[in-house]
Amino acid sequence: MQNDLAEVFSGYDRLITSINENIPFISEPITFLGLEFTVSEVILPVVFLILINIIGNLVRSILINKILNRYIEDRKTVLSIGNTTKYIILFFGFIFALTAIGIDKDSTLNFALSKNGDDPLMFFELLRVIFLLVLLVFLSGKLKTIFVNQIMSRYSDDIGVSQSIGTIIQYAAVLFGGLVIIQTTIQLGSLNVLAGALGVGIGFGLQNIANNFISGLIILFERPIKVGDRIEVGQVTGDIVRISSRATTVSTNDNISIIIPNAEFISKSVINWSHSGRNIRFHVPVGVAYKEDPAHIKSILIEVAKKHPDVLKEPEPDVLFKEYGDNSLNFDLLVWTSTYINKPTVLKSQLYYLIFEKFKEHNVEIPFPQRDLHIKSGNMVPQK
Repeated sequence: MQNDLAEVFSGYDRLITSINENIPFISEPITFLGLEFTVSEVILPVVFLILINIIGNLVRSILINKILNRYIEDRKTVLSIGNTTKYIILFFGFIFALTAIGIDKDSTLNFALSKNGDDPLMFFELLRVIFLLVLLVFLSGKLKTIFVNQIMSRYSDDIGVSQSIGTIIQYAAVLFGGLVIIQTTIQLGSLNVLAGALGVGIGFGLQNIANNFISGLIILFERPIKVGDRIEVGQVTGDIVRISSRATTVSTNDNISIIIPNAEFISKSVINWSHSGRNIRFHVPVGVAYKEDPAHIKSILIEVAKKHPDVLKEPEPDVLFKEYGDNSLNFDLLVWTSTYINKPTVLKSQLYYLIFEKFKEHNVEIPFPQRDLHIKSGNMVPQK
């Protein structure tokens, strides 16, 4: 591989020499910021980058229109992979152009970041590692999207399970890929200083980030919550739409996204309405006057519940005679639903409208608070 690169750069040097010999006016040396170069040494890399851009656009077009759309249904993912491929080609073309004009590992710009004897950490090495790690994180995210939307969707209807498995695969790819990149790019001995600084940072300023990251791993493996669940934590009630490494995004009924640190779900009590399934039982309290027949009230409430399209037929709705209240006979209408798990107040409101109409149709009296006032008569004894 190194021999091939050497031949490429040797051919590039011969091309520059040939241009300078045949076109004398662009071979005059120019000095800028202490660097001496010719016009041809500037024009040729620019032409090369233009050609690389054309090649990148061609590869992107082939990937998007000829290859990826056969295997991936998500158009956004297809476009993202195509654009990423183009940018990778441009990046390596840009690196080649910089190397061709002398900005490489032997350049004065490539200075040492650490003093570690004969094996210091160089600036260009760090840039290369950062780029490869960013690329790895991006590609692993696309891998997760493809896995969840294209593969897991064929075998599981539970989006929460698919998201959890996809996230675990993404983390594993980033972990092992990152280790490979670091080991093959940087000598581990040169990382001692940076590792020590990172350890001090975690000890003093990154405890919460580390805590939330570990909590995110616990959530993914234990799965007390998952994407799509209806939860209550603290004063927040909503649906989980995303679980990331640091925080979980909850969307409320008002379409407000609330970002909750993962540690909150581990250290606090969490109510998960859909942990064991989407079928939830709701209680609808109803009070009527003392003169009403409880059996008749029960039949009316059961009739109303069965007519509602989103109340499940199995388990059947039921009515409990709860108590003799101060002003009313109190009943509790129990209904099961799987569609209003995230809108319990809406379901109760609809049932109350139907109950009111039925009570009015059957002349059922709905009581109001009553108080008995007792007045004691007698002579007032004047005080001295």
